[in-house]
Amino acid sequence: MIRSATATWKGSPAAGEGSVSTTSGIISKALYSFGSSTGNEPCTSPSEMLAAAVASCMSLIITQELAKLGVRTQFVKTESELMLEEHKGHWQISNIELRASTTLPERDEEKFRQACKAAKTKCPISRALNVPVKVIATL
Repeated sequence: MIRSATATWKGSPAAGEGSVSTTSGIISKALYSFGSSTGNEPCTSPSEMLAAAVASCMSLIITQELAKLGVRTQFVKTESELMLEEHKGHWQISNIELRASTTLPERDEEKFRQACKAAKTKCPISRALNVPVKVIATL
């Protein structure tokens, strides 16, 4: 399976802006900048898109792992916090913290924790990153 996207940057590094699109068309000419919204138009950033990719991947994999354990849930919500820090003149991602939550009967609480732990090692997005990823499971 090949997934692809196209990003275009116009202008200087500090004052320019970019747009990003995916071949599926779900993301189409979404504005991005290095930081966050810089003017009147809302925009995203590469680090915010990466945080969203990790969160969406984890929610999907946790749901798959719960199904393997015979647990059905209405939803799995994963919040992602990506830490971006400047180090020796370069920006780097120092860690990602994920908070996964759902509503389950108390008897399935341990299975949810197991599913979160398994998802951490199975999510292809987080595995591709060379940063610590912490998963916090809450009901």
